[in-house]
Amino acid sequence: MTVQQPRRTQAQRRESTRARILACTAECLLERGYAATTISAVQERAGLARGTVQHHFPTRAELLIAATSQVVDLRLDRFRREADLLAPGRDRLQSVVDLAWRDLNSPAFFTALDLWVAARTDTELRDRLVHEERRVFTEMRRLYAEILGEPYASDPRAEVLIEFTIDLLTGLSMTAMLTGTLGEREAVLRRWKRALAVLVGQLPADELLDGSPLPVSAG
Repeated sequence: MTVQQPRRTQAQRRESTRARILACTAECLLERGYAATTISAVQERAGLARGTVQHHFPTRAELLIAATSQVVDLRLDRFRREADLLAPGRDRLQSVVDLAWRDLNSPAFFTALDLWVAARTDTELRDRLVHEERRVFTEMRRLYAEILGEPYASDPRAEVLIEFTIDLLTGLSMTAMLTGTLGEREAVLRRWKRALAVLVGQLPADELLDGSPLPVSAG
C-alpha cells in the first residue's frame, strides 16, 4: 500500500520556486558571470516560464540583489568544508594561508568581484553587497581565529598577519584571474609563508629569501 504524501501548501510551493530561482541565479553567476546572468538565462536553467521568474522577481536588479546572499552562503559553506579537511599536525598559520588561497581562487570569490564592479554604479546592489560582505568577512575572521587555535589565538600579531595575508592573496588572485595562470604567484605564496614564519619567530630573518617550501612540521 502506497502512502500518499501530503500536498504542499501554496506558501510552500511558492517558497520552493523562489529558492529554485535563487539557486539557479547563483549557479549562473558562478559559471557565466554577472553580465550573462539575465532573467532569460535563469528561467531557462530553472525550467520555468519567464512570467514565473518575474512574478517572484519583477526585475533583473531585484533578482541579482536577492541572489547575492546565495553566493555568500555558497562561499561560506565551501570555506567551512575546506577548513574541516585541514591536515592535522601541520602549522596552523601555514594552513590558513592555503585555506585563504583556495577561497580567493574560487568561483564564488570571482563572482563577488563581478558583483563589486557592477555595484560601483548600482546603488541598490551596492547597499546589499556592503551588508553581505560584512557578513562574510565577520564569519571568515571568526573561522580563521577558530582554525588558528593556540599559540596563535593569544598572539596579538596573528590578527594583523591574517589581514595582511588576505590583502596580499586578494591581489594575487585578481591578477591570476586576468591571466588565467598562477605562474610566479605560487612562488610569491611560498615566500609569504616563509615571511610569516620569520615574523612569528619560527625562522631566523636570514632565511626569508630561501625560496624552498617550508617543512610540513614548521612551528
